[in-house]
Amino acid sequence: MMWRILRRLRNPGIYAGVLLTALFVTLAYQSRPSYDIKIGSPTDQPLLSGFNTREVVAGDEPVPFRWTTGAATVTFKEVGRQDFSVMMLINGWRPDDQPPAHLRISSGGVTFFDGAPARESTEYRFVVPRDAVSDGTLILELNTNPFVPTGDPNPRPLGVSVQRVQVAPGPNPDRFIEAPFGILLSLVETSAVFGLFLALTGWGIGVTALGGSVPGLLGGWVVVTDRLWLTSQEWYAVWLQATLLGVLLALSVGTVGRWLMEHGGARWSATHGRALLALVLIAFVVRLSGQMHPQICIIDLNFHLHRFQTVEAGQLLFTINSAEWGGRETFYLPTAYLFMMPLYWIFNDPLFVIRLFTVAIGTLGTVPVYYLASRALRDNRAGVIAASLYLTLPMAVLPYSWGITTNLFGEFFALCSLAIVVGAGRGLRPNRPAFWLLAGTLLLALLSHPGVVQLVLLAFALIAASWLVGRRAWHDRVGAAWAFGAFVIAAGIAYVIYYRHFVGDMLTTLAEIRKERASRTPQPGEGIGVRVGGSVADKSLGLVVRYAQSLSDWFLGGLRGFWQEVQAYYSVWPVAGALVGFWSAKATAARGAVYDDAPKSRLLRSVIGWVLAAALFALVGWVANLYVRYSLFLLPVVALGSGALLSKLWGRGRSGALLVILVVVFFAFQALALWQQRINYSALCVFE
Repeated sequence: MMWRILRRLRNPGIYAGVLLTALFVTLAYQSRPSYDIKIGSPTDQPLLSGFNTREVVAGDEPVPFRWTTGAATVTFKEVGRQDFSVMMLINGWRPDDQPPAHLRISSGGVTFFDGAPARESTEYRFVVPRDAVSDGTLILELNTNPFVPTGDPNPRPLGVSVQRVQVAPGPNPDRFIEAPFGILLSLVETSAVFGLFLALTGWGIGVTALGGSVPGLLGGWVVVTDRLWLTSQEWYAVWLQATLLGVLLALSVGTVGRWLMEHGGARWSATHGRALLALVLIAFVVRLSGQMHPQICIIDLNFHLHRFQTVEAGQLLFTINSAEWGGRETFYLPTAYLFMMPLYWIFNDPLFVIRLFTVAIGTLGTVPVYYLASRALRDNRAGVIAASLYLTLPMAVLPYSWGITTNLFGEFFALCSLAIVVGAGRGLRPNRPAFWLLAGTLLLALLSHPGVVQLVLLAFALIAASWLVGRRAWHDRVGAAWAFGAFVIAAGIAYVIYYRHFVGDMLTTLAEIRKERASRTPQPGEGIGVRVGGSVADKSLGLVVRYAQSLSDWFLGGLRGFWQEVQAYYSVWPVAGALVGFWSAKATAARGAVYDDAPKSRLLRSVIGWVLAAALFALVGWVANLYVRYSLFLLPVVALGSGALLSKLWGRGRSGALLVILVVVFFAFQALALWQQRINYSALCVFE
């Protein structure tokens, strides 16, 4: 065993990946981009030190700016050692009762301006020579004699106001630019970890070299397209930390996850298993690195921080103000935060723990998705394709900028419950581990997030009902009855330990909301007072929420809203592809033996209940303005059905396989582009 591991670690692909990463990064630094920084824009903060808060000059086109303090810097981190042409738009105006401004602009020990700046916005241009950028980082220093405004309710030192900084390549454009040592070392180390992992899990020289070069490809691409996005506050250093944690997660899937799947009746294929582990690693690294970007604003992060601190203090029963409940208080469950505690004891950083837990629990959903395909569809290839779609469809990317940690927590355990129900089937008995494992995962799903709880209750009630009706074998009906029994046990325990404390208040609140909505007169501009377009308003995604003006407007607007959600969350065709994929699986099941096709039959019946639950809550949101995240609930079944369809296309020959590869690559690139857009777009929430 040890000899086999050592032999794998001698894989030349490890070293080839490292060399390719170094080459890609070095070549990328030969590009010479320009930088145009609007001071006071949403994304300037990582570049600035010694500046005051953002202000705006009023007018037809508002102009943002920031006042410096006595000593301020604008840092272009690791942009490469070269000559730079710099323009700074500065206004040296001060009130008449204050001493005139004196400004000194310098960089790398060289002074470019030293005197009184103009009292209006003026461009200051100069060339910073390569020798003043010795370590590849350009630092523009602004030193002034600060003043404190008379009568300022928030006393602060003010120097000069800066509106814009532009940096362009200077003279000697043909000089070779060394890649800064810090970024080169970090990306090479990340590449080595990637290569070691791929070699350890059994990949050959080519795949190991290609996979090991991924950090260099991504890093080089960002160096060329948006260098400061990578280097500001040394974001690239996070990549290595995320990769090491991702390797631990992927190896856990390869040991514990594999053991669970094999004991659940699935077959762990060596090739497809390696592919699944690689997907887990790459997705985890990309997601966690993005969540650690200095520019990102995760919308619900501070909300979860406050809930985490409440649970850490020992308070497990608490309420929050909910917009869905008309601003009234509603229960909010502590379970996810209890699961975070071991990570907190290790890292002692609650914000990092919340980010890490969110990414880990969301990425682990690939395991039950792969298991369902392997166990029920008997198609490991479909499992890998479905797992890739589960990680790359737009709906799989958005939760990490929203920060909906407890939703992901609940969805994961609901999906695990579905996998157990489908995989165990007639083996669900109180004397079998699967029965109690199902009761446990259902209990966690029912103690996760209020919206997920509602979806799970309805979905598993419908699943149990679908199993008990129709011409099914006696064994299947008994298994369904015991599955329903596990559901009842989980619901009963959840009620006793948690919901009994809130159910009376919630029923009273619900009655008040119904009474208020029945008697409420719509405000001007609200039409009939019913919102259409879904629960999320985000113009960058094409999601627009508005009030319907009439019943016909409500009907058409609701249909338009559903269509916009299908476009934004699933790019349309995977939803239709999932329907075709499951229909094809059903046709195959009808031709097979009853016993062999039992897991497949259970999956198809369960999917119907799962989808019906999401559809019913979509209708509830449309009619009653009470939205839960039904689109996220649909993600695993959309990925699974589409994966089944694409796997069948793959089996039709080389052209089909090529088409599937192109589809998977398309969604991978779309996911990367969307994730970068969400990181940039999320920074705007600072000013909302």
